Amino acid sequence: MARWCALNQQWTIWFLVFLLHGVLSTPGPCEVETGQSSIIVDIEESRGDQLNQSTVPATLPIVGEPDVDVVLSTVFPKGPTLFQLDGKRLQLLQPLDRDADNLSHMVFQLVCQVKSTKKRRTIPVIVRVSDINDNAPIFQGTPYETSVSELVPLGTTIFDRIRATDIDAGVNGLAEYFIVPGDNKTVEASNAVDGYGYFAIPIPHQGQVTVNRSLDYERTQKYLVTIVASDRARDTKRRMSSTATLTVNVQDDDDQDPSFIYKGCSSHEGACINPEYSSYVNSGVLAGILTIEPEKIQAVDMDTLNARIKYSIESGQPDSWSTYFDIDENTGAVRQLLPVDTSIAKKYQLVIKAEEISEAKRFTTAKLTITVRPVDASPPVISATSDEGRVEENSPKGTKIIGSDNQNIRFSVSDPDLGPGDPIPKYTYELTTNFFDIDKEGYLIVNDEHLDRDPPNSGHLRFQIVAREANGGAASAPFSVVVYLLDQNDNAPVIPKTQPVNVPASLEPAPVYKVEATDIDEGENARITYSIYHVSNNGGNKFTIEPSTGVISSTGRLQAGEQYSVTVRATDSKGLSSQGIIELMVAPGPNTRPPQFSSRDYYAPVSEGAAINSTVTTVTAKDPENEPVTYSIVSGNDLRQFAIGSNTGIITVIRRLDREVLTRYQLMVRAEDPGRLSTTATVNIKVTDINDNNPKFDEDIYTFHVKEGASGEQVGYVHATDIDEGVNALVSYSVPNNVPFAIDNTTGLITTNTQLDYEETKEYAFVVTATDGAIDKRLGTASVTVLVDDVSDEPPIFSQPLYSVHVPENVPNYPVIKVHAEDPDSVPEITYTILKGDTDLFSIDRKSGMIRTLRPLDREMIARHELIVGTEENNGQDKGATTTVEIIVDDKNDNAPVFTSAIRPVTIEDTSSIGSLVETVVALDADATPPNNRIRYALVGRGKASIYFHVEPDTGVIRLRDDLRKETDSEYTVDVQAYDEGDPVMSSVTSLTVYVSHSATVPPDVRLGFADTTYTEHVAENSPNGTLVRILPIWNKSKHSRDTPLKCLLTDSSQKGVFYVKLTEDRDCAIYLNASIDYEALMEYSLEVQLESIQGLINPESSKAVINVHVTDVNDNPPVFVFNEQSSIAAAKGKYFAIATKDMPLGTNVLQVTAKDKDSGDFGKVEYRKNSWTKVAEEYFTLDKETGVISNIKTFENVPKEVLPFKFNVMARDNPKSEDYKTARASVVINLLQKDNQLILEVPDLNLNAMSALKARNLLVDIEGKSGLYAGLEKLTPKLYLGENGTLESDLNGTDVWLYLLDPNSGQILTRESQPVKKAIDAGVHVQAPLVPAEPPRRTHIAAAPLTTALPAALLALAALVLVAATAATVYICASWNRYKKHKEQALQQQYGTLSLSMAPPRPPSGYESSEDDPAPRYETQVLNMAVDDADLQLDFSPNNHAFNIHNVQYLSKDNGERSPTISETATTARASSVNENGGTLNNMTNYDNAVRNTQTLNRRTHNSHPLNNAIGTLPRVNNNNIGHGLLATTLGRKINGNNHKKKTTQPIMAYDEIPGLQRATDNENVTFGKRNFTGYSYDQSPVETTTEL
Repeated sequence: MARWCALNQQWTIWFLVFLLHGVLSTPGPCEVETGQSSIIVDIEESRGDQLNQSTVPATLPIVGEPDVDVVLSTVFPKGPTLFQLDGKRLQLLQPLDRDADNLSHMVFQLVCQVKSTKKRRTIPVIVRVSDINDNAPIFQGTPYETSVSELVPLGTTIFDRIRATDIDAGVNGLAEYFIVPGDNKTVEASNAVDGYGYFAIPIPHQGQVTVNRSLDYERTQKYLVTIVASDRARDTKRRMSSTATLTVNVQDDDDQDPSFIYKGCSSHEGACINPEYSSYVNSGVLAGILTIEPEKIQAVDMDTLNARIKYSIESGQPDSWSTYFDIDENTGAVRQLLPVDTSIAKKYQLVIKAEEISEAKRFTTAKLTITVRPVDASPPVISATSDEGRVEENSPKGTKIIGSDNQNIRFSVSDPDLGPGDPIPKYTYELTTNFFDIDKEGYLIVNDEHLDRDPPNSGHLRFQIVAREANGGAASAPFSVVVYLLDQNDNAPVIPKTQPVNVPASLEPAPVYKVEATDIDEGENARITYSIYHVSNNGGNKFTIEPSTGVISSTGRLQAGEQYSVTVRATDSKGLSSQGIIELMVAPGPNTRPPQFSSRDYYAPVSEGAAINSTVTTVTAKDPENEPVTYSIVSGNDLRQFAIGSNTGIITVIRRLDREVLTRYQLMVRAEDPGRLSTTATVNIKVTDINDNNPKFDEDIYTFHVKEGASGEQVGYVHATDIDEGVNALVSYSVPNNVPFAIDNTTGLITTNTQLDYEETKEYAFVVTATDGAIDKRLGTASVTVLVDDVSDEPPIFSQPLYSVHVPENVPNYPVIKVHAEDPDSVPEITYTILKGDTDLFSIDRKSGMIRTLRPLDREMIARHELIVGTEENNGQDKGATTTVEIIVDDKNDNAPVFTSAIRPVTIEDTSSIGSLVETVVALDADATPPNNRIRYALVGRGKASIYFHVEPDTGVIRLRDDLRKETDSEYTVDVQAYDEGDPVMSSVTSLTVYVSHSATVPPDVRLGFADTTYTEHVAENSPNGTLVRILPIWNKSKHSRDTPLKCLLTDSSQKGVFYVKLTEDRDCAIYLNASIDYEALMEYSLEVQLESIQGLINPESSKAVINVHVTDVNDNPPVFVFNEQSSIAAAKGKYFAIATKDMPLGTNVLQVTAKDKDSGDFGKVEYRKNSWTKVAEEYFTLDKETGVISNIKTFENVPKEVLPFKFNVMARDNPKSEDYKTARASVVINLLQKDNQLILEVPDLNLNAMSALKARNLLVDIEGKSGLYAGLEKLTPKLYLGENGTLESDLNGTDVWLYLLDPNSGQILTRESQPVKKAIDAGVHVQAPLVPAEPPRRTHIAAAPLTTALPAALLALAALVLVAATAATVYICASWNRYKKHKEQALQQQYGTLSLSMAPPRPPSGYESSEDDPAPRYETQVLNMAVDDADLQLDFSPNNHAFNIHNVQYLSKDNGERSPTISETATTARASSVNENGGTLNNMTNYDNAVRNTQTLNRRTHNSHPLNNAIGTLPRVNNNNIGHGLLATTLGRKINGNNHKKKTTQPIMAYDEIPGLQRATDNENVTFGKRNFTGYSYDQSPVETTTEL
């Protein structure tokens, strides 16, 4: 128990100690909760401007509640305040950047005060700033670039300086490197290849770049490697990176074999594959250097190292090749060593080896075939199975020609020189035509599928054939062949267009007209059969045609006034056909005399103030047949000032007149009867004046000058004009009374009337008035300003008494000095003059005082000049009246040194020692002062003299400076220059001739000479200057020292300007091209090269060699278009202009373009192609690619105006069988020629035979020069003029040049009425419209019987006809009267209204829709067109009118030709036509505002308020447009729709039931709608014109 108690006490003590320790260790206010003496917190740096990041821990571990227990504050002893307290939280005041500021931590003081005890405590706070990944690595040392050999092994490090730094900390600042694909645009812009894949970085953190794939310089010379540097942040999404580019330049190395190269070889990557060469030698002939085809043997190093190439013959067949052939190891030239005969071998096959001179010794081989030709004593002979053949026209390409033996023509070639076993050469055939060719088997075939036998082409083709060896060898004699073209029925008959035919009225059948069609085929193919296809106006049964002759005959009666359009079809034996329209007009009865005016000339005055519609005068004319006369103004009324009553002849004023614009009018007035016979009279109208214009001064403001101090001084003239006449134009002048001036009231002269004082008044301004002389005076005014000029009265004075100046000599017109005098006057006037001095050398500007030299001064003649200068205004001797000018002449280096004596030639030996004296020259200089007269000497010129001689600069001693035995020259010209040391340097040159005596002797077998004396070489014409033509080897050169003088020269017989020759390093003569050569100018050159050396060293027999240089043609000339009719207008040059006509048949040759090429063979052959052809051009034209002929494939009858003119381009291309071609382009402009475009230029003194196309073109060039327009030639005809009876007559002594004019810029053809043509005529272009024959009087054709026998019978027949007609008319009038009365009674019981008809309403062809079930009918009739006045068109349907009844209208059925039921066979046909001004269709008016025009209707009545009321008493109409202006247009019962007439009409044209008593007809096809076309003169047409046909 005691033990337990003791143990219990022990535990109690320990528990009390523990409780005491807990009480004593609890922190109090302002103490750190952790018990430490400082506080440590962590915070991240800011991302950008971030301020809201919190610390760790989030609150400061301080005991006590802020602002309750304790008060907290911060103290930043160093630097700015970065935090503020929010309770126990730290709030950032500005962003933290750990990297830029190197801010890893910061320290500040936390001040804590216990509120209860006021005790303070300061606690250090350490804020550790942790890094975030906010910086990307930055590459150092950029840009990166390295070079590497293309043979570098894979894995080799090529660049190890890639380095990027990152200012972040830890892993955020560690960089890794990667290669990524590059930007395509950047790579392409640098002309490089992306290095991705070709290079690698095997260790990312080291940045060493290695080769990953094989490199090839020939493929790629530069790579761009895109490298990315990325940091290693733990959060991969927040890793940052940057890029840099490493440029890797690949260097070439020796990895390519050499390659033979020549034009046209099969190549791969620039190297020829399996190269083959060929050459030939003639049997028994030593050729020397062989000519190699296709080019000379040449190999190049495919690397850029350009290693030298060594040539050798590696092997050959047969084995004896080495005996006969060798190759130059440096040039590759193959030489024949010995002559070879065909008995030894006919061909040698050699293997040529080209080896680089390098360590690798890379090589390649080529095959050379040398053919041994037999002796060519005879040319080839060509033979054929037949020399005559035949083929059908239009045969396709490849068709064989059949000979006279009915077998295909075949050609063969033989050569007498060829023996058994000799290789047969290949032959090519050359034909003088492109229409035929010879195929590979030797057959003659068609080469052009457009063979045409028909005119104007010839029916046969004759040409020649030559056979030539393919290698350009001998050619056969020409073989002539003729091929006859067999006709095919490929052309339809053509019926020519004809003018309308006047047919006499007849009762019996009679021939009317003969149709003559043409067919350019021949034989049976041209047999033509005629038939009538259609006759208008239901006249199908009135005419027949004879099938074989084409004679059209009438079948019965033809009445006067009838018109028919007969469509005739012409058909050949194959069925090809064409149609033509013959217009037949039945002539009316006799009408022989035109109306006659009462006077040929009328005179009438009219005041310019005459009122509108006032009468000027009246003209009268009477028709001999008492026909009604219609008046019209034909000409002279261009301004539309006057009008004439068509029935009365009263001429009235319709526009205001102005005499000042035009004082006289001359009108030509026509009087015309119904038969269109007319006569004219002249009306002369004089416009009288009224005072309607004010006087007008020539100027609105006049400015005059007058000197002061004079009275009556003339000031100036004013002038005014009045464009009135007589007293109305008399002008008088006046000025205000308060000015000191007077004016002559007649002349307008202004003078002063008192003395003016400049100092008092310097300027006057007033108004001058001009009045005319009329009673009611009119006036005009102008402003006048008079400026008073001051008068000078003070003499000028020089302020400077002496001028001294230096002037260089030899300078003309040199400004010496400007002297100055002062004039006290307000307007200074000073005139300078030289009073004393040499005026031949000096002059002075009289106004400015500038003194100049008149001639160059000479310092050596006079060194000083003195001038006395004064003024003309001051003649006194006072001080300042004159001034002195001292002129000192400065010396110039103006004299060149002159040699004192002529130098004679000297002779020296070639063994003379160096430094020995040759000659001494002396020169003197005439200048006055040094250094201008100090002389030195020098050698000049580019010859060899400066090598072997020199001159001492100060003494002029000439000495030898080198061994003369080095050169072969025996004569030297030493040019010595003496020059002074002035500025500029002056010099002169003298020449010393030095003769050198040479001598040398060597054995003949070691003398120098050419290896051969004759060479042949080929050079392309486009070879550049400096091209090596040939190297001429020199024998025995190795047996002489390289110091032995040797020279190659072209003799005088050679073309030195084109070629030059020089000595090579191997001491051979090389010939080079020195100028451009042209195959077209000269095809062959002959050169002679001469070898020169020391006398005795040259073999005279081989000292010269002749080289024949053949120029080979290349395609270096483009085609050039030929313009036979080149215009003088700049805008029209280089263009083809042509015309087409509406009646031009298909396939017509509209234009032929021609281009020429100067090249030869295929290079010069030209083919034509379309270029920039529009859809319209393709639609209308085709182009023959061989001939350049442009023809039409579509007629021009309905060409839209907006597509005219046709514009397109044609391209000419040469060498059509190759891709190596050149082109040229030309513009083509084709216009449509119509009658209003035609112009005529009369040449009265030159007949048609003497007028050539060239002379006509010269006339057109003259027109172009005056008009500025392009003039085109249409045709040439004999000169035409109007005969006495108005018919066209021909004058064979003259010529009419038919032409047309175009706008050269737009290409648009111009009409005669266009403004440019009128302007050209005004400018003196003497062209006119074609003459138009007068319309012949219509006469009745009478049978060709004698007048004495036919006249009585004709009179009896006429009397009988009148009797029958009168009886029929009487019966007809009575019947019509009874029927009309009956219908009138019925009409009184009915009301007017519109009733429907059972028939479908006819419609015009445009303006209404139609369908297959309800087509729009055509309207046809036989009519006589006549313009009718409003008053004349009031057809009366009242009972009083017995001459006309609506039932008398006769309708002709177009289906069966039968007449509709009418009362009489002689019924009258009425026709009314109305057309709106917009040129279109019936009632298709678009301008409803002008609906009420001069509309003429049948039985026209005054408009009522409702349109339907206007139908009373007329042919009724229906109007669906509620337009308040009256009827829209003139119609015959036509319904007018307002919706563009798109809706089908449902109302009849004529509502006959609306008119009482009228009987309905079955059809109304006689109603025709058309616009009357008046020609002959212009007039104001009414928008609506009405014609009546009776």
